[in-house]
Amino acid sequence: MQPARMLMQCLALAALAFPAAAAPDEQQLGKAAGYPIGKPASWFYDESVRVGSFSNLDRLLPHYTLKKAASPLPLAKAAGEPKFEYRFENQTHALDDFLARQRITGLLLIKDGEILLERYQYDRTPAHRFVSHSMAKSIVSIAVGMALAEGKIASLDDAVSKYAPKLAGSPYGGRRYGTS
Repeated sequence: MQPARMLMQCLALAALAFPAAAAPDEQQLGKAAGYPIGKPASWFYDESVRVGSFSNLDRLLPHYTLKKAASPLPLAKAAGEPKFEYRFENQTHALDDFLARQRITGLLLIKDGEILLERYQYDRTPAHRFVSHSMAKSIVSIAVGMALAEGKIASLDDAVSKYAPKLAGSPYGGRRYGTS
């Protein structure tokens, strides 16, 4: 094996053994205070509590909890993490370059029921809760499509209140499944 190639492989293995560089803006986002949780009136606007608040929204805002399945299906982990690269401004960057520039608390990539990679920043772990934002809309869309295919809803043009009468008269009750 060529010495330069051997050195590069050793450096790559060494890089995997140590955590990635500091997450962007971690001090501004509350690291020194242990990523505290904000107050209902300020959690979104106060950056010093944003990470702690986003991982604890159930302590700040009204919410509903979905019960987990009696027998959840585990996700297998891939044998090895694939190499992820992207190009930006004529340079090739790795996943760690991306994470070092983005305020991302957790990144989970699943393909065909297998976890390809799982990374966390800002002292978050798999035990923390995470805000799902648009990912939740994708999952709801899949569920609505399945309900339509299984005949549990008749049409995407039906008002939601047809299936959830308690929502009648609320901002959600008059919406159709095909609208946002």
